[in-house]
Amino acid sequence: MYNQSSGITSTVIYFFHPIIIQDASHMDSRNLLEYCHAVRHRYMDRFATLPWEEVTKDLRASFDSMKNILLHTLDAEDRMVNYVIPGRTKEWSSRNANESNDIASIRKRLEEVESKTVTYLARVTPAELERKVEVQRMDMPPVQVRVEDVLIHVALECIHHFGELIALMWQINIEPPHVGWIAYLQK
Repeated sequence: MYNQSSGITSTVIYFFHPIIIQDASHMDSRNLLEYCHAVRHRYMDRFATLPWEEVTKDLRASFDSMKNILLHTLDAEDRMVNYVIPGRTKEWSSRNANESNDIASIRKRLEEVESKTVTYLARVTPAELERKVEVQRMDMPPVQVRVEDVLIHVALECIHHFGELIALMWQINIEPPHVGWIAYLQK
């Protein structure tokens, strides 16, 4: 919505309470996804320094282990960018986390997914970001949303799970490799 007196464009998002994001037209999903890729690489580098048993240990988290949480972020990105946005949702199937049995196999999957995302983002246009796509939701009716919102959803999904990884690492006395948005911008 546009406020004529201030000249600021706002978007009202309804979850449980309305949240107003000032100047939402300047939010750039591409920058957020680049940030997520950089942070995910930092987690991969940290995982490579840990005993494999620590990375794969069932920590009773959302996707059991730190490995599976990271793989879930890749699955979510792959599904949304490479299947939902192009209208191929029915062709997508989740990868079996057990196929990734070492750091090299996770890195291979990471490079596969992120390279497709980077290729897509390099050719995305403003009109494409505004295009509506159908998103299927578990036990709920599908919704039509802008491509930009799908990309923001992917970034937020990653960021949520990065927070989970931070907490899990703290619980086992490992310093997380996380970097905040402002620190990332300074690099």
